[in-house]
Amino acid sequence: MQQLNLVDRMLELFQSGGELMIPLMGLSLIIWTLAIVKGIRFLRERHKETSPQQCMDMYRHKAGVNKAEPAHWQWDILSRYIDERCEDPELNREILKSIRAPHEFNAMCSIGTILILSAVAPLLGLLGTVTGMITTFDVISQFGTGNARALASGISKALITTQSGLVVAVPGLILGGLLFRRGEKLKARMELFCIGLQELTDSLTPGRK
Repeated sequence: MQQLNLVDRMLELFQSGGELMIPLMGLSLIIWTLAIVKGIRFLRERHKETSPQQCMDMYRHKAGVNKAEPAHWQWDILSRYIDERCEDPELNREILKSIRAPHEFNAMCSIGTILILSAVAPLLGLLGTVTGMITTFDVISQFGTGNARALASGISKALITTQSGLVVAVPGLILGGLLFRRGEKLKARMELFCIGLQELTDSLTPGRK
């Protein structure tokens, strides 16, 4: 019964907010979908990450090594680096940098969208405020202050859209900030992995210690 009352209350608020509640709801759905997908991907990749040595062992199919696959970015960097590397350390560093670049881009992908959409939500709420106040003034100009129901409708639209914009924006900005930090940490781990990988492969090069 309480759940039904809550649903009715939500529907009432949605209707009172007017047509701008639809794009606000759409923004909220997009923000949460992107954030959940990105968060799951970060957790899954983090769980699979291994050291450069373990990754190299997996690549060579050595016995006694954990058979679980490494993170996708580790496997891609390793396999491409093994194919493209040469005996020049400086050139190898540049090769690793170029291979790592698209993975760094992917690490931050969608986070900017989440932050931008979260910043747009209060502006939509503000637009709803302006629209609601214009409606209120139109009612006053036509009926004076005697039509309390019509006045309440315009004021309610103004306040509810503002509130909804903030409700969409605040969690979105928090999620975006947390994911941004995760992305930066992942980029740092990618760089460390490439450094370890180059040191490991350089020591295997004939004539180098």
